[in-house]
Amino acid sequence: MTTMTAASVDLAREFDDLHQLLYMRGGIRPSNAAVDELTKLLLLKIAAEREPDAVIVGLGELGSVVNDIRLGNRESVQLGKAAFRAANCLPSLGARLPDGGVQTVWPPDEPLRVSRSDVLSEALRILEGIEFGAAGAYDPLGTAFDVFLRGKYEHAGGLGTYLTPEGVVDLMVNVGFELLEASELEIAGSSLMGDPCCGSGRFLVGLLAEARRRRVDERWLDNGHLLFGADQSASSVAMARVNLLAAGVRAPEVFVVEDSITDRQVSQRCGRFSLILTNPPFGDKKYDSAEGIQQAADVFPALAGSCRVDPALAFVARCIELLAPGGIAGIVLPDGVADGRAMRKLLLEEARLDLPVGIEGVISLPPATFAPAGTTAKTSVIFLRKSAPAPQKCVFLARADHVGFVMSKGSPACDPKGDDLPRLADDIRSLISEPRSWRPSERLARRRFAELTSLDASTLDEAAEAARVSLKNAGGIEARAILRFGGKRRAHVAGDQPFVSILHVNELGAVDWHLAGEHRPVTPGQLAEPGDVLVSLLNPRKFRAAVVPESAGRIQCSAEFGVYRSDIDPYATLVLLQHPLVRRQIAPLGRGTSSSRRRIDATDVLSLMLPPFDDSWVGQAGEAARDHLEGIARATDGLRNLYADLCRHRPPEE
Repeated sequence: MTTMTAASVDLAREFDDLHQLLYMRGGIRPSNAAVDELTKLLLLKIAAEREPDAVIVGLGELGSVVNDIRLGNRESVQLGKAAFRAANCLPSLGARLPDGGVQTVWPPDEPLRVSRSDVLSEALRILEGIEFGAAGAYDPLGTAFDVFLRGKYEHAGGLGTYLTPEGVVDLMVNVGFELLEASELEIAGSSLMGDPCCGSGRFLVGLLAEARRRRVDERWLDNGHLLFGADQSASSVAMARVNLLAAGVRAPEVFVVEDSITDRQVSQRCGRFSLILTNPPFGDKKYDSAEGIQQAADVFPALAGSCRVDPALAFVARCIELLAPGGIAGIVLPDGVADGRAMRKLLLEEARLDLPVGIEGVISLPPATFAPAGTTAKTSVIFLRKSAPAPQKCVFLARADHVGFVMSKGSPACDPKGDDLPRLADDIRSLISEPRSWRPSERLARRRFAELTSLDASTLDEAAEAARVSLKNAGGIEARAILRFGGKRRAHVAGDQPFVSILHVNELGAVDWHLAGEHRPVTPGQLAEPGDVLVSLLNPRKFRAAVVPESAGRIQCSAEFGVYRSDIDPYATLVLLQHPLVRRQIAPLGRGTSSSRRRIDATDVLSLMLPPFDDSWVGQAGEAARDHLEGIARATDGLRNLYADLCRHRPPEE
């Protein structure tokens, strides 16, 4: 498996030096233009290796001309410009169009813009070390893209472009193929693999390499018939084409579109993809195509009528359209989208006969993943299958903490803590191919589809998983079997109602009702009735839960609580929630960047595994907990009265 090895880091450093050369001495500005020039030079190198005998009129054979250019002599710049024009027009290096025609990688009149012989010579020297063909370099243009631009690339339409690191691509490719093989979905000549927003073609290169490793028919691969890519950036498409040419594809099927979500030529391939891997652009309200939003609303009805939406959701909908029945899509999404309301409603809450789509697994990635591209957005990979999930189906949840590199002084460097991705890929493959012999680990768990309440895998914790498994094996049940969440009933503060905040509840479940009776916050709270169980949804590592006693009557509580109704004695439920193995499950949960403000969803509580119990235990535990909490309340009131009485009868001052 390819990861960001020392060789990759070295290549990135060489490209960093080349960027300075092109920008400072070569006058190739802005940085976008530097990537374009490198793409052209890489195409020239491919042409010289693949068609060395091609004749450039008046100059000689292409292979000899490129050798002369490497010498950096006075005539090398003009030789380079002529050689590029000739290489770009070679029919054998053209890209296949949707209508079957062949197109040059760059327009025929596109010039090579390098104007200094030393810059041209140095660029070719760096490219000289890049190996081509089936065992060639992994997307060298993508590496240059990251090094040169650091997330500053201006993509057409204003959508952000963030290159997916090699290790993440490899992980997704391995898992995607494993899911296909596990389902025995045939990869036939009429099926496609690809990326509808392919950028520099990194996923296409990864798919090609893995298909070769698994011995998928070489004729489809080398001809490019199996691989399909599209992007709205002409420069990105040129990079993807050249990367595939470098990998040995004879006629890449990658082309420019105004919008992959609505493009008619992309639509012609709906229902034909067995595997899609993609990292779509994202950003709240950045996508405004009325046609695209209408299409997305067929999958996400809540988007209907919107003027602007997140393009990530529109691309999820597009991928589902493109998939063949049983096909797989692996999609990189920001966590706010991956575990957002729309995705949870689609994958966890709705069962639509007209749209069979199910979740196969989720991989949480660390914030450092896209740091080389200039962003620390927290992301996850979601794997979908175009088929309805069965309630007993198992879904994998995985978490990576290290991706093999860190940023050091603005450039990627090897992470001293290593890379979780190769081992994670092996573990997920084992889980998919041999589920009976697989064992849970710190970074990988398995859930029944019916148990899922969230698409967030970042909260995986080895101790929590062990606690869950232990209780389940002992005959425990999920909290949803006895607890019901009815939503929030908002209300303004009434003068005679106690208002319970999280600060009024201690770790044992005792409430300071005196302070709650005096508390009058400005923010409206929510109603709770006697017998309701209050569970804090804030900072789960500091667990707080309580029962509203009959003596308190109807109360209000902070919106930071989940209010639940229990089908058994609520005080017995409180005892179950306080069990150490249950609290161990709660502790790692939560979303948010601040450790003290992490929040869990109300449905997370319902998915907790509780210890086994019977009716006799419920009666005894409920009565004992009620008596002890009432005793704490009486003792608290007694102490408060004692202190107040002492203040009224304090001795006179001396």
